[in-house]
Amino acid sequence: MRSVPFRVALAVLGGPVLLSGAALALRNAWSDRLPAEVATHWGPSGAPDRATDLDVLTTWTLLAALVLAVAFTIAALVLLRRGRGVHRPLLGLASGLAALPVAALATSMLATLDAASWREASGAALAIPVILATAGAAGAVAWFIAPDVPPEQRPVDATAVAGAQSVGLSEHERATWVGGSTNAGLAVLCVVALPVVVAVVGALSGSPAPWSSLLVPLGIGLLAALGVGSVRVTIDADAVSIRMGVLGYPRRTVPLDDITSAGTTTLGVLGNGGLGVRTNTSGDVAFKCRGGDALVLTLRSNRRVLATVDRPDQAAGLVNDLVRQARNRAG
Repeated sequence: MRSVPFRVALAVLGGPVLLSGAALALRNAWSDRLPAEVATHWGPSGAPDRATDLDVLTTWTLLAALVLAVAFTIAALVLLRRGRGVHRPLLGLASGLAALPVAALATSMLATLDAASWREASGAALAIPVILATAGAAGAVAWFIAPDVPPEQRPVDATAVAGAQSVGLSEHERATWVGGSTNAGLAVLCVVALPVVVAVVGALSGSPAPWSSLLVPLGIGLLAALGVGSVRVTIDADAVSIRMGVLGYPRRTVPLDDITSAGTTTLGVLGNGGLGVRTNTSGDVAFKCRGGDALVLTLRSNRRVLATVDRPDQAAGLVNDLVRQARNRAG
């Protein structure tokens, strides 16, 4: 349990595996109370109109849960190895999604329990409670087991005094810095999460949504991905420009005259209110597409503007050098 990768794997796999074992045990215990075929689909009237062999359904749903859990585990371990850290809420979400096929199996068995045939199965009103209970149980297991590991710092001195960084820009030199950060995983999650939830809920509730109805949640997810999937920062002799997302909006331009110093820090995924553009009670504004290294601009108003970027030490050093140049010219 002391090994972080082991705990990560156990957190994501634990819930789906335990629930799969429980579902398999119930299937064996109820073998005399279940028909050979169980209801897997309900029509608009609430009556079952489709069935699947219980053994086939058991095999494929448990296999699907295992494949999803393994895929999410591999993704989590790759991110950990790359220094992106481990975040309990994300592992809980991954484990809950992996357990959804088990919820489908449990729904079919409960609806057909003690029925003479699948045509006499009860309605699918219990689908939503089963989904919530299954996903919640898997997420709770992941939350309890998972470590919370912050992203690794890539040669950034997060404790350095604001204004101390420098890139060695001389008095008459000019330079421009363009950088930022991208969170491809967040973008993909934004795109697929809503359509998957709508499709799964529809399938388990017996009223599957037509493909055309998935276009709205898909569009919402795509807009969210375009809006929060990346941060771009441009620094020149006049200002620091920060743009959120592929579309570059929201954006903020901070003139160098308004900046007293620049520094670096490390932000948690849920810190400063979460991802996106966040403002706290002290007036600080954070542009975040991920947790980890961030550029910090301290303004004359004592408020701060933060942006998650790769190599923020370079950005902070250039800002400090440009601010010093401006002060020397003014003085």
